[in-house]
Amino acid sequence: MKSNIRSFAGLLLITVLLVVLGMAFFIEPSRMEVTYHDMRHQSDDQGLRLVQLSDIHLQAVGKHEKALVNQVKELRPDLVVLTGDMIDRADALPLLQVFVEDLGPIPLIAVPGNWEHWSDVDFSELRAAIESRQGNRFLVNGQSSVTKGKRTIQLIGLDDFTGGNPDLELLERTGSLHRENVATTVLLQHSPGFFDLPEVPRLMGSGRFPLCLSGHTHGGQITIGGWAPLTPGGSGHFVAGFYDIPGSRLYVSRGIGMSIIAARLGSRPEIAVFDL
Repeated sequence: MKSNIRSFAGLLLITVLLVVLGMAFFIEPSRMEVTYHDMRHQSDDQGLRLVQLSDIHLQAVGKHEKALVNQVKELRPDLVVLTGDMIDRADALPLLQVFVEDLGPIPLIAVPGNWEHWSDVDFSELRAAIESRQGNRFLVNGQSSVTKGKRTIQLIGLDDFTGGNPDLELLERTGSLHRENVATTVLLQHSPGFFDLPEVPRLMGSGRFPLCLSGHTHGGQITIGGWAPLTPGGSGHFVAGFYDIPGSRLYVSRGIGMSIIAARLGSRPEIAVFDL
């Protein structure tokens, strides 16, 4: 009797393990979730729609990537931002160019992540791939803006905190445009651990960057009941979602792709939509 119970328990454990592994390797990575964040002062305000894609880790431009592009287009964004780790090897540059061009005429702003640095990709070639469409910009400690009607969104793109060299003085030198048509100023930084630096709140000032966008963490990639046992170096105390930081709000995207291990569990890939 006891032997039968042990056999049943063992079989049940193996079955559960196989189901979990199947979810992690074959189902969860393709279960894209669109998250909506209305940051308008009034719900009837037309505003500007920004779509954030992070940590794509492009390995191919196939069915999954085409579906991602179509989902983004259906959201009708005024701007797409890529917050780093678009690729993790230099020979993936042609894939990135195809992906960017497939998005069509939507203005696109990108910043580097740690993997762009670690892969030793030529940044001039990376810029050329991203800016292959007119209106796209690759920001490495730089700024750009996008205008819709009478409204303008200003973007400050810093180099990655984990693998690069973010220009802290840029935060001091750059404020909002201080014109009536400015919707908001958005700060892009791939690694959220940057915002744990003690000097950053002072340099950012109060209210100058209403929204900051990061990625890097993959939301933990493998989570247990919402708890992320591991996040990569450079994550700081951040995992996913909104965080109140001094003088601003930070959103950490769970990202699209995977790193190290090709599995996700309890941390679905994310397209983040912000109405500003």
